[in-house]
Amino acid sequence: MLQIEEASEKIKALEDKVITALNEAGLNSEIKYDENDKINIVFAGQYSAGKSSILKMLTGIDDIGIGAGITTQQTHTYEWNGLFVTDTPGIHTELRPDHDEIAYEEISAADMLVYVITYNLFDSFNGEHFRKLAIEKDKAGEMILVINKMNDTAKGNCPEQQDIIMGSTGLKDVIAPYSPEDLNLCFLDAKSYLESIDESDKEIADELYDRSGYEKFVETLNRFVREKGLTSKLTTKPFILSDLLEKHIKDLEPKSSDDTVDALKEHLMQQRGIVVEKRNSLKDELKGVFATKASYIKDLGTEAANIVVEGCTETEIKDSLNDYEKQIKQISQECEEEVSDTLKIGFGEIDNDFTTLENSEFSQNIKKNIGAKFNDLPENVKQVINNISGFAKSAGAQIANNSYKAGVAGGLKLSNFSGGNIHQIVLKVGNKIGLKFKPWQAIKLSRGISVAGQVVGIAGAALGVIMQIKADSDDEKARESLKECRMNIRSMFNDSANSLIDNGTKIIEEYVTSPLDKQIKEIDNQIQLIRETEENRSELCKKLELLKCDCQNLIHDIHAL
Repeated sequence: MLQIEEASEKIKALEDKVITALNEAGLNSEIKYDENDKINIVFAGQYSAGKSSILKMLTGIDDIGIGAGITTQQTHTYEWNGLFVTDTPGIHTELRPDHDEIAYEEISAADMLVYVITYNLFDSFNGEHFRKLAIEKDKAGEMILVINKMNDTAKGNCPEQQDIIMGSTGLKDVIAPYSPEDLNLCFLDAKSYLESIDESDKEIADELYDRSGYEKFVETLNRFVREKGLTSKLTTKPFILSDLLEKHIKDLEPKSSDDTVDALKEHLMQQRGIVVEKRNSLKDELKGVFATKASYIKDLGTEAANIVVEGCTETEIKDSLNDYEKQIKQISQECEEEVSDTLKIGFGEIDNDFTTLENSEFSQNIKKNIGAKFNDLPENVKQVINNISGFAKSAGAQIANNSYKAGVAGGLKLSNFSGGNIHQIVLKVGNKIGLKFKPWQAIKLSRGISVAGQVVGIAGAALGVIMQIKADSDDEKARESLKECRMNIRSMFNDSANSLIDNGTKIIEEYVTSPLDKQIKEIDNQIQLIRETEENRSELCKKLELLKCDCQNLIHDIHAL
């Protein structure tokens, strides 16, 4: 099963439960959610290649038109388990050129682009369109290339037939400088899958299912989602639901009979607010850093492509590309430094805010009161105190004599945001950014760039040809080769820029979202322990608390995908 589909189903089910509970209680159930936060999967490619059939295969939506000819006349977007899936008209049909504009508009907004062709591969029109889409419009990094209708080939959808297609010039020449692996190539026969569903004979149904290539396709989609960090979009709604529930819980819960317990709970709520605010702002800041640096790399790609002109020489190209490579290294270093500095400042601000709160008169009074009445506090509250190392340093001997354990991990463990741990986080992030650039320099550049049929190396390799092309009408083919070369150069720089964005998404998840979400969950656990001591809590309050716990667990599960 597609992992984002499974997660989205759980999110939708949880959302329905939350809305129902709030509506039954007469509470505000309005969820302010930006539809742009939904993952958008767009299906595009040749007309009659089977896009609609693949979409129906994947989603199970019954009212998608399929069949021979141009069945999709306009864009259709379906909401499917909290995701958007979009079926576009075939591009470059020559019969309906207006379809191109419709499809391009949808493609530009895609998080994931499933580009579909048949086993006949590309004709001149579709080959030109594919290269325009992959290189000029910079969509190769978001693409899954699907070859459909494989059962119509001589050998069917088998490894031997797939190898024949992957080795054909009809594929390699069009997708260059990308490899099939770069484009997440899949072989499908969607018709076989749809027939397997209706087939009553189990043996035949199983054969049709295996022939379809469905499982490998879903595996590829799941891997793509993980690598692109798209699961982070899925946590947005559970967080919104959790925050909405927390607001109502806070309004509904009664005050305890002990002001110290209420103050301790408020202290935890303030801690939670600090972490939530900084998590959101850090994510936005880091996204901005990676987006800016990626934009610089793409701009360099445009400049680099423009050095390949009629009359250029081997030395000029080689020297210029070496200069651009140095600039890429400089951007890499600057990105590493900015990300490290942003993290250092952000975590430092959390540490400072925690310290300011802990040193406040409000916090000092809590500590004093706890020290005076520890033995009389409910057991759950004692457990919370034993989990808050910030109080251990100054709460006094009375707490220590009551089995108070300093330094136990918990929601207020300030060392999580200070000293060596910050340094280690920043160091690891810096190393990760640097490492991500090395394969680009060592591998992707060494693939070479095609110039008039020759291979041009960038990182010190010899240029196989000196470009001396005359500007006259007889050299149209040569000029086309120059144009192709420029496109290839741009594609390599774009590829690297997109890799930087992808790596940035993973870094934000690993070093900001995941650890800070864990801190929020730990603080929420402490708050819940205190709430459970409030015997006069209403059943509604308890119900909302359980739903909030479900939200937190679902966020954790999504992070683990």
